[in-house]
Amino acid sequence: MKPHRRWLLIAATPLLLAAVWMDQQPSYKPYEAPLLTPPAESVPVSGQELADPKIIPSNPTAPDADSVARGAELFLINCSFCHGSDASTPGPVGRKLQPPAPLLPAQRLAQLGDGELFQRVTFGVGRMPAFRLRLEAAERWDLVNYLRSRN
Repeated sequence: MKPHRRWLLIAATPLLLAAVWMDQQPSYKPYEAPLLTPPAESVPVSGQELADPKIIPSNPTAPDADSVARGAELFLINCSFCHGSDASTPGPVGRKLQPPAPLLPAQRLAQLGDGELFQRVTFGVGRMPAFRLRLEAAERWDLVNYLRSRN
C-alpha cells in the first residue's frame, strides 16, 4: 500500500467511526415536539395555563352582556361550522360527519355544569378537538357564558 493512501485511510477512520456513533444518538421524529417537562413549582411563560383535566373549575367570568357577546363571536368563528349557528341544525362541516356533530340545545347543556363545559372546550371530547391552545382561558369562559345564554 502506498504511503499517501495509508495516511488517507488513517485520516478518514475517525470520520467513518463518527458516522457509526451518530446513528446511536437520541433524535426526534419529523414534526415531533421535544417532550420537555417544566421544573416543579415553575411558572409558565408561554401564556398558556397548565390545566388538569381531573379538576372541574368554577366560572370566574360573570355572564354579563359583554362576555356573552364575546362568546357569541367566538362560537360563530370556532364552533358553528360543526354545531350550527343555532340549536336546530348542524353546521356545514357537522353535516358531513358520520354521525353528524351533536346539536347544542339549552336542555342538553343544562345537564352539564359550567366547569364541565369549560373542560370539554379545553380538552375536547370525542371527535371535537381541544381548544386549549387556540383560545385563552377567558375566551373559553366567554364561550361557556354564551352557551348558557342561548335558548
